[in-house]
Amino acid sequence: MSQLTDYFENQMITHLFRTGLLTVNAWAASTAYAVGDIVRPTTWNNRLFQCVAAGTSGSTEPTWNTANLGDETADNTVTWQAIAVGVPKRPLYVALYTAAPGETGGGTEVSGGSYARVLYNPSDTNWNAASAGNGLTDNANDIVFPAPTANWGSIVATAILTRSTGGDMLLYGNLGTAKTVNNGDPAPKFAAGALDITWA
Repeated sequence: MSQLTDYFENQMITHLFRTGLLTVNAWAASTAYAVGDIVRPTTWNNRLFQCVAAGTSGSTEPTWNTANLGDETADNTVTWQAIAVGVPKRPLYVALYTAAPGETGGGTEVSGGSYARVLYNPSDTNWNAASAGNGLTDNANDIVFPAPTANWGSIVATAILTRSTGGDMLLYGNLGTAKTVNNGDPAPKFAAGALDITWA
């Protein structure tokens, strides 16, 4: 799995060259925000917040949900998602596809039959460090999907996205071997070390 989406490439370029908090506007009351806008709280809490559902902010600043990367905060008609400072460390959700996505997203994600994306965030306990300068990282622990309660079909690809539903696709790739998942099969998983990502 080594392909970046166009979206992720643009995000990396944008945030690598940001000079600091002064380039991120503070949250403002009664303001229209679009999906992708990023704000900082008026009182710093070690998080930035990205708009994931467009709308107008409330008349008073919300109580920000900051316990976990990816926590969402309702703000009148806006929904904010907690991200980290610097190149944003977004929550990562692993998804399965019966038709492969590409640089602009797309593909056919599994649906129904108890399927759900798996939250597997960026951290040293979840991802092994790249070694020997080869840019390769992989999952340090099993990534386990729910047990299927209907036929999911032939799984041919996987991707990493930023939300449990919808969201932006960051990385995608084809499986080495397609896997058919049917009702009653054991919970599908990427065993530790099986989901390889190469940064090259």
